[in-house]
Amino acid sequence: MKDKDLLFFSPAINSLSRHIPIVFLPVRVVKQVGVSLWFHLNALKIISENHLDMVNIHSGPGGVLCVRRLPVPVIVTCHHTYQQQLHYIRSQFWKIVFLPFEKRTYQLARQIIAVSEATKNVLMRHYNIPEHKIAVIHNSVDTSKFYPLEIAKNPRSLLYVGRIDKRKGIEYLIRSMPLVRKQIQDVQLMIGGKGRYLQKMKDLVTRLDLERNVTFLGFVPDSQLNELYNRAQCVVVPSIFEGFGITVIEALAAGTRVVGTDSDGIREILKSGEYGKLVPYGNYAALADAIITELNEPKRAGVLRAEFFTEQFRNRYQDILGL
Repeated sequence: MKDKDLLFFSPAINSLSRHIPIVFLPVRVVKQVGVSLWFHLNALKIISENHLDMVNIHSGPGGVLCVRRLPVPVIVTCHHTYQQQLHYIRSQFWKIVFLPFEKRTYQLARQIIAVSEATKNVLMRHYNIPEHKIAVIHNSVDTSKFYPLEIAKNPRSLLYVGRIDKRKGIEYLIRSMPLVRKQIQDVQLMIGGKGRYLQKMKDLVTRLDLERNVTFLGFVPDSQLNELYNRAQCVVVPSIFEGFGITVIEALAAGTRVVGTDSDGIREILKSGEYGKLVPYGNYAALADAIITELNEPKRAGVLRAEFFTEQFRNRYQDILGL
């Protein structure tokens, strides 16, 4: 696949070649809904003017909804669905208004790429999408960026990397730490990321008297992530749910085991036990026990399965797109 074969449309500012920025005021106000509206209004024009043979949109929560039939095949990449989000995060019940539009998007698609078997099953069961129309291609990790280093791990150390947000389960993790500290007094949890819950979580750490055990790193640039993964004895991914769980495979590519919640996406990666442990979301004792075991019995993660490598992902995606 060559750059000249592709055009990228997004409201982001980036250095991608052949990227066309979406300049549309509603995007600033209603974000992905604005992008969907822009696409609805401009799809025929951009297909015609740019002589496009195919359109690939990323759909579901935070993605583009396409409810009009287009003159070229539409491939939809589904990272997770509104149905999954509504199931796991009940406070977002109002997003039910998007379900008919999302279902219409999948019905009109020539092919759907789901990033997990869990999402594929939801598409079949709740959206009535036939199985032959769905291909599962797991997200991948670039092993030139994430790989084992010949450095010592910090004993008794945990790492969380992600948004400081309720959905990501950061409060669940912090509230489990007093149970961990009862068994391992010098445990150290490093929290990398930013988000709207940051100050609330800092206040929680203070109330639980965890200042000596928890360090907030702030935003961590990609250039520092691999070393952080390698230094940590265990990475914790305590999300309520994930469409897939990129942090999980980044940590595993660095050779570091993961404790994660037994939820869609994460379950598919960790269920064998070769890479870490699964715990039910919200069970503080189970999370603490899994962390304690990983810290007391340190070992490397198994070799990451080939399906999570970038080259495998690229080849399968090209096959679906016919490129």
